[in-house]
Amino acid sequence: MKEKLKIKDLLSWTKCRLISGNPEKYICSISTDSRTIKNGDFFIPITGENYNGHDFIEASLRKNACGFVFESKYNEKLKLWEKSIKTKNLNDLIILKSQNNLSFLNNIAYNYIRKFKPTVIGITGSAGKTTAKNLLVNILSKKRKIGFTPGNYNTEIGVSKSILEIDSKTDIFIAELGMRGKGQIKLLSDICNLNIGAITAIGQSHLAFFKDLREIAMAKAEIAEVLYRNNGVLFLNNDDQFSDFIEKKVSCKTIRFGRNNNIAFNFIEKNTDDMGRFMFDLLKGSKKIANIKLNVPGYHNLYNACCAAAIALYLDVDSKTIKEGIEEAIIASSRMEIIKRKGKIIIDDCYNANPLSVKRAVDALVLISKKRNMRSVAIIGDMLELGSNSSGLHREIGGYLSEKKVDVLIAVGNLAGDVCKGFKNNINFNNSKIRYYYFRDKKELSGKIGNLLKNRDLILIKGSRANRMEDIINLV
Repeated sequence: MKEKLKIKDLLSWTKCRLISGNPEKYICSISTDSRTIKNGDFFIPITGENYNGHDFIEASLRKNACGFVFESKYNEKLKLWEKSIKTKNLNDLIILKSQNNLSFLNNIAYNYIRKFKPTVIGITGSAGKTTAKNLLVNILSKKRKIGFTPGNYNTEIGVSKSILEIDSKTDIFIAELGMRGKGQIKLLSDICNLNIGAITAIGQSHLAFFKDLREIAMAKAEIAEVLYRNNGVLFLNNDDQFSDFIEKKVSCKTIRFGRNNNIAFNFIEKNTDDMGRFMFDLLKGSKKIANIKLNVPGYHNLYNACCAAAIALYLDVDSKTIKEGIEEAIIASSRMEIIKRKGKIIIDDCYNANPLSVKRAVDALVLISKKRNMRSVAIIGDMLELGSNSSGLHREIGGYLSEKKVDVLIAVGNLAGDVCKGFKNNINFNNSKIRYYYFRDKKELSGKIGNLLKNRDLILIKGSRANRMEDIINLV
């Protein structure tokens, strides 16, 4: 936390109750993880599906936390916590009681960001939001004092903690907004107090929580409610099938980006190198702004770059800075990351997976394999949270792999067997080079993978986060 907070202000912001401590004192830093807590941190225990942060309050005090907040339903535990404080004067500790600690954290962030009033940009989408965010961060950080959500900090916890890292000198805050259900984008947008929003793409993600793609589009469009209130603007991917649908549903101003010089911000792809990294012209309307080369493979990343560039141009960033920001950007690990190993090339796109992102990664695999004359190998894991049509969507991916003429499919996981079925049903058995294999888990794969791969293989590894597909990299 960059700016210390007076306890009295926290009480006002969160409507919590002061149990002990001086309301005129300050909190200098907070922590939601007792494992990484530092001397003087204020501990906010969060309750999740598989854990309860209240179980670690004593551990936080042993590490010299300055205090903690607890939820009122754990009121009976207060005496136990007090007994465990042997070396501290209870009155020296800051102890607060709230109704819900996640709401407590969110309310702090909500008020904290309004205290400093930076320009706030929120990026969401079923695919591409992290890359678009990282590209924009790299552009804007060259000229402005910015804050942003690092890594995968795109939830209520991550976004709120990231907000607390800004200060009075921060001009711009850039937030990646994740979603697992209705109302989440609205909540995150409201916490952040957005001025600018962007939706990168709508795809088949988190279908376990939504009826169909239209519901997903509506949930993403929640970003526009705060934008309308703040007289802000929403950037939409002109080539996404739901851009017209979203534009009709929202009340805020919209701006389009994409592959079409009849729209506000657009690109024209030129060529690609042998690693699938595209060169493109960036245009504002019909006016060429810059010629740029991506440093990450995949045609889909042209859209992510155009999204970032469009927002930067809207903020009056010069073309030289935009070009340098995109070309020099370091893309997050396990997101189309290229790894060279033992004569093979690995495309590490392990971070997460849904049907849209898998198809995009497969397109890049096929493109690079043709450019470099390498055998294409797709190691595909389960795609989670796809709801009742999960089996059909996995088969669809298998069919897509076959359609794109991927040479070798290695499917890993309980659900990935359907990828094999889809691949097999569409395979051209006249092509003797095409192979497919199925393994129930990574352990079963580990004993066989050495016999399946060859020198000069180009290997895509992709699957949902829970699969930890990155473990397979060490087997190659």
